Amino acid sequence: MKKWTGKVMAGTVAAAVLFGGIGGLTTAPKAFADDEITYTVVPDASIPLHKRVSLGLNAIVVQASGIIDMSVDDLKDELQKGKTISEVANLHGVAHTDLFNRLVNPMIERVDSALSQKVITSDEANQLKQEVNDTVTAAISKGGYKDKLQGAYGKKLKLKAQVDEESVAKVLGISEAELSTYFNNGKTIADIAKEKGLNEDQVIAGLKDELNASLKAFINKK
Repeated sequence: MKKWTGKVMAGTVAAAVLFGGIGGLTTAPKAFADDEITYTVVPDASIPLHKRVSLGLNAIVVQASGIIDMSVDDLKDELQKGKTISEVANLHGVAHTDLFNRLVNPMIERVDSALSQKVITSDEANQLKQEVNDTVTAAISKGGYKDKLQGAYGKKLKLKAQVDEESVAKVLGISEAELSTYFNNGKTIADIAKEKGLNEDQVIAGLKDELNASLKAFINKK
């Protein structure tokens, strides 16, 4: 008598085909594979890289003012005289290397965080880190440097300035000092709200009356 040998095929369909060919069996036994399924998280390349990772490169003057411990306006005044951020920092007891590291390190941490969360690829992380180093190096060494948020965005910033910081801090559930620290680190109100478990609609609702007044004044300004 010959013995039938063969490999068990995983899956209901395969088992049915295999055992369906053997006479006398009315019910086909099922064999299931015990394979582990591994899911790979891939960064969504359809979203622009700089929208996936907010570096704060557009607000280097703002961040530097906090490190140097002077107001943004005072730092801007010094830069308008042709000084570099590094020179101003040195006059206030902050060495060039210290200034550079304190500006760059938080940005690099954001890149590493995005990489660990699979928001970006390793190649994109290297690209961003190089951009951080190049941009900060140029920014703090250039006489009369201006943030990219200035100039063409002046009207937008004036509109934002109509919102009282005390009101913003209250809506976010933090002090004005904490709000200033967040701003110095390049955070937006939306970023802070997210950290505090609030969405943008909740923040807007909290500032509705003051925002409406500012908007009315803005759209009627000649």
